Amino acid sequence: MRSIVRFVSGVVAVALLGIPTAYAQDSLDEQLRQPVDRETVNQRRDVADQLLRLGERQADQGDYGSAIRAWTRAVDLYYDIGDSASMEQGYGNISRAYAQLGDYGNAETAVRRQLAIARDNQNFSSQIFAWNTLGTLRFQQAAIESATQAYEEALNIAYSINNNEGIGLSLSNLGLVAATQGDYAAAIDYYEVAGSYRILSPNIAGRANTSNNLGDAYVADGQLDRAIGAYRLGLRYGRDSDNRTAQLQAVDGLIDVHTARGDWSQVQEYLDERIALTLNTNNAWGRLVTFKRLAEFYEATGDRVLAKEQYERAYALARQLEQTSLEAELFNRLLTFRDVPDNND
Repeated sequence: MRSIVRFVSGVVAVALLGIPTAYAQDSLDEQLRQPVDRETVNQRRDVADQLLRLGERQADQGDYGSAIRAWTRAVDLYYDIGDSASMEQGYGNISRAYAQLGDYGNAETAVRRQLAIARDNQNFSSQIFAWNTLGTLRFQQAAIESATQAYEEALNIAYSINNNEGIGLSLSNLGLVAATQGDYAAAIDYYEVAGSYRILSPNIAGRANTSNNLGDAYVADGQLDRAIGAYRLGLRYGRDSDNRTAQLQAVDGLIDVHTARGDWSQVQEYLDERIALTLNTNNAWGRLVTFKRLAEFYEATGDRVLAKEQYERAYALARQLEQTSLEAELFNRLLTFRDVPDNND
């Protein structure tokens, strides 16, 4: 197989991405040499640990602003007592929370601090995932070159310590970059190699993600048989990890492939699975997509009455969710059903 990996030296990558070589004005090493009041240290650690857990609960509830405040205070306390490992964890949490809020600038600042601490502590495993996080933040801002450099740096470190999960994650991210740029042959290469490493790690959700992305790349490259196999594997991993997002990605991929082939019995099978995954949940967007896909299925198979009914349900939900572009699309579809009676007529 042709070479698919370019390595970037740590020094060059650090310079290009602006990673600081120190994460505070006074080093932790210097602070640790100061006299320590053990009782005060323990008290501050207890408070910091409580703030860390509080932030986790707040983030689970979607209150990312409060979580960031709790974690920031926790990091300050960990700095006071010289606990760099816990600071690293705190900055990682802060970065993810800012990313959820779409504040990529502050997310980058936090992950760079996390990475600087990991480098000072020679925590190579943590560096791998911090580089990948930084790459993803850059990728989300369409900074493709620096995103690629970050992923390659992560891959370089992962290979150096034989970290299978890190290798699989980094290769998968590089595959996503290649796919986004339309280089599906390279994306397939990345994803296939990533899959062989993913299976060696316990991260089943990661396996599902790579398998589904491989399915997408196969579809884009016209390899529909292989796409079906990749999506089925992604669906199995999604079920094993109870990851509904992965299951829906796989199901939608399978619906698309079988629709392209006109295999309506298979389409119906996976639509039933989509219904089970979305209709009795709080996932309003998932329900909207299910209604739309059902409408398209009934329209394609000639049942215009049921197609109209599902388009109406999708349209009503699109209006409720203020999805204006989709609302307009569904309204235009309904205009073609004006001659179709309602289901109960």
